[in-house]
Amino acid sequence: MDIGCGAGNNTLKLRQVYGKPFASDLLDLSAPMLERAKQRVSDAGIDAVTTWHADLREAELPKEGYDVVLAAAVLHHLRDDEDWRAAFEKIFSVLRPGGSLWITDLVVQETVPVQELMWSRYGDYLEGLGGVEYRDKVFEYIDREDSPRPVTYQLDLLRRVGFAHVELLHKNSCFAAFGAWKE
Repeated sequence: MDIGCGAGNNTLKLRQVYGKPFASDLLDLSAPMLERAKQRVSDAGIDAVTTWHADLREAELPKEGYDVVLAAAVLHHLRDDEDWRAAFEKIFSVLRPGGSLWITDLVVQETVPVQELMWSRYGDYLEGLGGVEYRDKVFEYIDREDSPRPVTYQLDLLRRVGFAHVELLHKNSCFAAFGAWKE
């Protein structure tokens, strides 16, 4: 299951790394992105593709129906602690025993000075990409639409909802990659 699949990039990367065909479910709020992902994933040799045009929190996904759940650049859109808990509980419920969750996403820091430094560095990066207006537009969007959480918050919450093991794979500035396993 690829949550917030966009154009299917993460499912395609998994296919490349895994090296064998597998069934894939794609979930996204955007119908055009979902169709694009379905086409790209099918073209890559993944024959069994199911699409879910839905919000993760409302989709009626099969209990213990997945070995792997991918969530890339999507969970930071959750609004509050209740949303975060509900989303992680939902993901836990759809994973089979032995299944794993892989997250790559925008994160914030726990301490104000470190957050300010990381946000400043991210701002410099954005400014280099598209100028001051672009940087300000991205930051305004994040302030209005997103509520990223620290990695430690997310790892602790994953444990609280039942994941047996969690692992931070990589963290750089305001982005992190981490996983969780269900026993």
